[in-house]
Amino acid sequence: MRERDRAAASAGAVAWAGVAAFVVCLLVRKVAPYPRWDLLACLAVSGAATVAWWRMAQRPAGASPKRRAEHTRWWPGRRGGMVALALTILAMPLLLLMTSAAATTPELAAIVRGGPVLSRVTVQEIHSTRRNQSRNFIEYTSTVSVALPDGPRCTHLTTESITTSHPLNKGERVWALHPSTGVAPGAILSPSRDELRSLLSGRVSGYEAVLLAMWGCFTAVLAVLDLREGTSLRHLNADLVAGRSHMLRVHIAGPGADFHLPYPGRTGNFPRRRQLSPALRLTSSDGGSRDLFLDRCLDPVPLAKALDGLHGWLYWTPRPNGQSGWTEPALLVLDDSRYLLGATPDGPPPEAHAGAPHGYPVTQRLPSPKPARAVGPYILWQPRIHKPGIISFGIAFLSACLITAGIGYGNPPALGACLATTALGPVIGLLLIGHQRTRYLHSLRST
Repeated sequence: MRERDRAAASAGAVAWAGVAAFVVCLLVRKVAPYPRWDLLACLAVSGAATVAWWRMAQRPAGASPKRRAEHTRWWPGRRGGMVALALTILAMPLLLLMTSAAATTPELAAIVRGGPVLSRVTVQEIHSTRRNQSRNFIEYTSTVSVALPDGPRCTHLTTESITTSHPLNKGERVWALHPSTGVAPGAILSPSRDELRSLLSGRVSGYEAVLLAMWGCFTAVLAVLDLREGTSLRHLNADLVAGRSHMLRVHIAGPGADFHLPYPGRTGNFPRRRQLSPALRLTSSDGGSRDLFLDRCLDPVPLAKALDGLHGWLYWTPRPNGQSGWTEPALLVLDDSRYLLGATPDGPPPEAHAGAPHGYPVTQRLPSPKPARAVGPYILWQPRIHKPGIISFGIAFLSACLITAGIGYGNPPALGACLATTALGPVIGLLLIGHQRTRYLHSLRST
């Protein structure tokens, strides 16, 4: 097992600081010539810090009892929410990079060199209109001809595309960003003057700023929900004393894996499905056995090795009409006051004496010494399980580096391919890690 040391925490903080700097650079200069050396510098800092954190995560490290005593919460229970929070946070720089790379075009550079002018122009002809519909909105992309001013009393026609929230009609007025001198290379059309002004200033538009503010508020709410005190003993202890809680004297016998099905209604009226999860094999004083199912992010082999032979009390609250196959939340309190949270199979009503195979009922609070700290918090990484996912994350990172290096400047297919790779890389990586963990747990189940 591995404790969270200061060096690993510092490396993680530096990596997220690089992400924050990346966002700030794009907010200040959304539109700027590529390659973006400021963005590449932020990516280099985040990448180096992430590699350092990864290497530390694979190297065993001890911690003093004083440090271990600080870990009072059960960290694996938060892992799913923290992963979702990380992906939500990373979506913001990706969206900013997407809009920046799409807006920084050779056409815009030519207009800026020719002296940019904002004009209100009239749609002279509509050549085609394409309807783009998604779940939340409908857009129309039209190819139109507009008359651009070319001197005090002259105009010339140019054909450009424009995206609007409604189908355009001949004679409608739109905004155009075009050069004032020289041979006209065309124009950039938009229904919003603010959007075209943002291209000239290099900053995000007011509409984009509102969307980013809404995304930031959503991220903050998600962070509050993920960081709430739901993985401490306070919530579980209330659940245990609310009904006929049971306790059983057990000791750690070894690792394992099996399917368990959380009882619907204990965590809400959401449908529950069978989950292949790691488990600790527990044996009682009379020779009976019981599984403690753990979070999927835990490797039961090093965990069982570190806790081998230790004794403790297992607490859970079975249902009066409990059925075989259902599992209930459980708490394992070791004799050294450490604890683990998990689930254990429900069963028939227990016998009334201590040492019975199913435990005996209690209604009092946890005995002294009360659990003071969670076991862990880190289990050694398994490189063979995480390697495919890490490769996918690495490819996504390299794609982001290629975008900031300017590979998509004037090359929409290359830009689209890199953006898709950057967006899908983390998702595919998590799916690969989940698949590898399932295979690993199947191998433990068959042994």
